[in-house]
Amino acid sequence: MRIKQLIKNLTNSRTSAEHQYDPKDFLYERKGPWPQPSPIHPWGESPAVIHLPWRETIDWWIWIGSRYLATLPMSLPYFVKGLIFPGLKAVSDEEFEDLLNYSMMSKFLTNKFDEKDKEVFKTYLEKEELDWYIVDLEAVKVVKTFEGIYASASKTLLHKVGERFIVKAIYIDDSEDVFEPKDGDAWQLAKYFMLQGGALCATLVVHPLLHFPFDSINAVSKTSLPKEHILFKLLSPHFRFTLPLENAVLNYKSSLLQEKWWMTYAPYPGGPSGLRDLLVEGYKGIKGNLSYPPFSYKMSSPKLEGRYGEYLRSYYQVIYEFVAEVLSEVEKGDFWISKWADYCNRYVNDFPDSSIIFEEDNLVKAVTTYLYTVTVAHAADHYNYGTLDKRQVPLRIRQQPPYKGIRMNPRSKLCNAVDLMKYYMADSLFFSPTTVTKLINAKYKFSEDYQKGAVIKFKEKLRIVDKELKDKGVDYMPLNKISASIQF
Repeated sequence: MRIKQLIKNLTNSRTSAEHQYDPKDFLYERKGPWPQPSPIHPWGESPAVIHLPWRETIDWWIWIGSRYLATLPMSLPYFVKGLIFPGLKAVSDEEFEDLLNYSMMSKFLTNKFDEKDKEVFKTYLEKEELDWYIVDLEAVKVVKTFEGIYASASKTLLHKVGERFIVKAIYIDDSEDVFEPKDGDAWQLAKYFMLQGGALCATLVVHPLLHFPFDSINAVSKTSLPKEHILFKLLSPHFRFTLPLENAVLNYKSSLLQEKWWMTYAPYPGGPSGLRDLLVEGYKGIKGNLSYPPFSYKMSSPKLEGRYGEYLRSYYQVIYEFVAEVLSEVEKGDFWISKWADYCNRYVNDFPDSSIIFEEDNLVKAVTTYLYTVTVAHAADHYNYGTLDKRQVPLRIRQQPPYKGIRMNPRSKLCNAVDLMKYYMADSLFFSPTTVTKLINAKYKFSEDYQKGAVIKFKEKLRIVDKELKDKGVDYMPLNKISASIQF
């Protein structure tokens, strides 16, 4: 009761809030983690959280880091697998379209054409009035490949017929040419380069936006909200493991972003400078390219095409309703939420500050976006990418980008056993999910009956949505594998 009364008093009095709170009412006595400019790229990447409490780091090593160490000696079986099943597999035109329609790569689909897009596909756009879409992978330009390994930016033109996107042509930037199915080997090679670009942009441009910008909210919430505040209780089950994981990815010398020769788990086609530049392209955006706007904190349900978008929107709505019910009795102008919003706004682009956080349903939307992102959106990307055939969606290609009339090398020579070993290892360690704590099992330390009832309804609705989506064939990740936080 003392803490509840204290919070109520602090909410109603700025002077009291500034001078009478007890540091022990906070998780780390207000000495917890806090965002700072990224030490690697302070002007191009989102703020980083690098000074972590020991108990969080130890917890991460026990439950997650130890699995990495245990998996490292397993490189030999993956190498043998690459020897037995060498190179790349054929990708039919139908399979190629399926990847753009139904995998996480559908996140790249947009009907917004910038000036370069219009120029590249001018002949098609002027000749036929269709419902045109594009998959723009220009970000790949910054990758600096190793000797003998190639990559190229690309643009793929599609048109929508009913609910399906039909591929019309692929533009390969290095060749400065457009390819169609009639181009034979050049077309087959163009598909591989486009899928390689999709893999690079999925893992290092788009998906990181679900990771690193949200670390600031994690750190700010732990440090600035009293443990008994309703917002802390709602958010805290979704904090665990995240900050040590992100710090390891961004700053450890053993991170796969470093891409050293001895790393049996580093599958990318180039070194660390170009790989980190991909993170910058995602966060800062590409000037003049409508497919790559700067990161902005979204306050709405995900606007993505196709089944993947439907899957994500369904879960977003359930989380929104849960958050709205739990926070229904929060007083407008709550002191702690106001300070929290201002802190988050300082480090997260377009996060609503105290001047607008209590307008309409902004608080509910802001919290929903965080919970949805670190659970469903993040986990589904990993799960779906993990299901992709790594011999159809390569990260390394050992032939130059196509030009008209090129003869494609045998598929068995397009990547070697070491390339595949590294890719399989990375998939096992980082890409495919290994869930430790589950969303469906999240425990909230609520004290009010209506809040406890909201949790029961929330989990019931999660199960209903899981079943409904499966019945419709929109099955991107089983509910019992969706993690409660970013932990892979």
